[in-house]
Amino acid sequence: MDSKSKVKRGQQIELAGEITRIDEEGGKVTLDMGPLVTVDIDKVRLAEKYRPRKRKKPLRYMVD
Repeated sequence: MDSKSKVKRGQQIELAGEITRIDEEGGKVTLDMGPLVTVDIDKVRLAEKYRPRKRKKPLRYMVD
């Protein structure tokens, strides 16, 4: 972690990671960015829509 960061409290930053948990009752979202990071659900917005990974190799079909 950079100890000379210019980030200030309340400043908006972009966190890129996969959502691992949504707690609607508590109003929290947990992101996997290496370490798990939990933030308020009202502070999060979806930056790009979900796209499943594309297969590198096609599935093999077994025929009897």
